[in-house]
Amino acid sequence: MMRAEMTLKRLAEIVEAYGASARRWPAAERQAAEELAARDPQARALIEEASHLDSILDLSPESTASEALISRIMAARPRTVPVSVAMTVSGLNVGLWRSLVQAVWPYGSPAFPAGALALSVMLGVSLGLASPSAVGALGLTSTTTTTATTNAAGEQLVAFALGENEYPEDWKK
Repeated sequence: MMRAEMTLKRLAEIVEAYGASARRWPAAERQAAEELAARDPQARALIEEASHLDSILDLSPESTASEALISRIMAARPRTVPVSVAMTVSGLNVGLWRSLVQAVWPYGSPAFPAGALALSVMLGVSLGLASPSAVGALGLTSTTTTTATTNAAGEQLVAFALGENEYPEDWKK
């Protein structure tokens, strides 16, 4: 496998991320970085400077999170809401509905997505009613149409909706 030449810039990135100790460097780049440090005085100076910082960091006490901090973090984490199956005599419990809604929309009030859904349905219905349709083009709007014409027109609409390439003879005019 061919590897790229180690540059001083890449060595600086490695030392900044992993420290001055070569045992912490990525294994794939460790040998090239050590070779560069052996032949380049700037690379050695970079590693020496990082070793001073490492020694200062090693002197600092190890800190662990307090139990209070851990419990605050755990309380604030997002969780899935278990769906309860509690039933009452008159029907489903309000807690069941609330847990179902929270399972679908755990981001707060479901009023916004419910309103957006209702608006999109109303917009789709109103655009569907306002636009000229294939039903009107087939003559189904007349009051004198028979059931046979309706069935034939319905079959033509189904063929059109399914994307069949063979259109009924009436459409080829």
